[in-house]
Order: sequence, then structure tokens, then C-alpha cells
Amino acid sequence: MATTFTGHEFYARKALKALPAQLNFLSAFSTDISDELLGPTKSVDVPLIEMDAAGTFSRSGNNFARPAGEPKSAKVVFGEPIITGFAVTADQASKIQKNFWEGKAELNVTSVAASASNAVTDLITDSNFEKVVSSVGTAGNFAKSGVAKIAAAVENSTNKLRVKFSTLALSGEYFYALLAGLDAAVYGGTEAIRGGVIPGLFGFRKVMLMHGLDCPGFVCEPAAIAFASRGFRPADDKPYNSIRDIKDPESGLTLTVVEYPDGPSGDLSESVTTRIGAAVGDAGALVRLAQ
Repeated sequence: MATTFTGHEFYARKALKALPAQLNFLSAFSTDISDELLGPTKSVDVPLIEMDAAGTFSRSGNNFARPAGEPKSAKVVFGEPIITGFAVTADQASKIQKNFWEGKAELNVTSVAASASNAVTDLITDSNFEKVVSSVGTAGNFAKSGVAKIAAAVENSTNKLRVKFSTLALSGEYFYALLAGLDAAVYGGTEAIRGGVIPGLFGFRKVMLMHGLDCPGFVCEPAAIAFASRGFRPADDKPYNSIRDIKDPESGLTLTVVEYPDGPSGDLSESVTTRIGAAVGDAGALVRLAQ
């Protein structure tokens, strides 16, 4: 008997394809991402990615034997899982075409990724991060010269960030204003247009689009923010048609796609869920941008 390719399969496959572009911002931070199952109020200590000091080799002291110790870390406490989804009736499920399921998958993955982004942007406040570069101008006047000024400002004796190891995160208005003035020869490929990432501009690791910001943006080294993710799924598979884990190949973040048939109504529900959290790491490793 031939296997029917269900809407759920369209949904799960498209969700997996959509993940990398939605989660590429995570590489700017220190992360601890696993599909381990943890309940609400549980926490993980995320090791912060920091540079080790360099020195001269000691022939007598054998510098190859390094002193052991615990890396600096930030505690991330998990709240309730993030979940989004929709339901269709039996009649709708039999008539809805592939493009609907794929479109809903892409949008719902984007919705979950936005929650991950918001967990980070909610931390970008003056009380959490005191360092600031002011007078970056309005979005309407922002261009690549503004990126150069920001690079110089964050490397000065006050802010002390290293541009080479830092990410410049910009709000939508500022990122798109910058992108409008760049051509392929400058930003190096299609990453900016397709994925919201401009690699290597003025020495930054990357310049990236960051949704949900209430300010023009920020510059950070990875130690500034700790982000963690853990899996979440129903305890018993029996009431469900399908429970499928999909993992972003870049970040490793796992989403669980659940198909649930409601017996009394006959409706079919599709959901995407995961558990995420973020915390301030090294407050000195991030500089906010202000007009």
C-alpha cells in the first residue's frame, strides 16, 4: 500500500528547512543548547566564551601545563515552554494543499525564533549594560560610515571591545538602511539579503539583523549574553499522532513538532514547542547604541 504524504510531514520538513536562517543570531552569544528535557524553574550554568591572556613560553615552568579551573558562567533559569500552533477541521485537512502546510511551518518557526530573539533583546537595557555609544544618528541617515564610527568607538579606552571578535547587532530600521547602501562586492555574498547577516564589515565578525530591539542596536563579544535551550515534549506519546524532534544543524536548537487529534471535535492540531532562556553574562562585553 502506498504511503500517504500527510500535511504533518510537509509541515515538519519545511520547519526544519526554515530553522537555520531564523536562528543565525545565536552564534553571537555564549550558548548551551541541548535536547535534554528540563522542567520549568530548572536552570543551567552556561560557560562564557572569553579570550585567554597570552604570554611568553617558560622553559622552566612548562606553560603547556595550564592551571585548571571553572570557566566563568551565567545561570539561565527556564520558564514555561514556548509553543505555537493551529488546528484544522477534518474537512479542511482533506482539502488544504501543500503550500498551506509549508507556509504555516515557516511562519510558526519564525514565531518561535522571535521568542528566542526577544529573550535576548529584553536584556539590552541600561541597567544591565552601562556602556553606550551615543550619537549614531537616525536610521534614515545610517550608512556604512556609521559602522566605521561604531567600530572605532567600541575599541576605545572606555569600551575596550575587540571588533574582530565582536558582533554588531542592528534593529530592522538600521540594518536595512545599511544594506541599501551596500553592493555584493562590499558585503561578500547573499548572506545579507537572504539571512540578515553581513560578514566581516569593517572588521566585525558579522553585522546582523536583530528583531525586537528598542534601540538602534548593540555591539557584543560572546561573553556578554548567555543563551540556553532545552527540549520539551509530552510525557506520553499515546494521545498523539506524531511527536517529531527537528534540530537546527547550525545552532543545535531542537524544536518538537506535535500532531494532536482531538477525538470529540475531530480537529487536528499542529504545534511547535521548545524551552529557551537567556541571561546577562559579562556586562562589560556589550555596548549599547543610542541616537
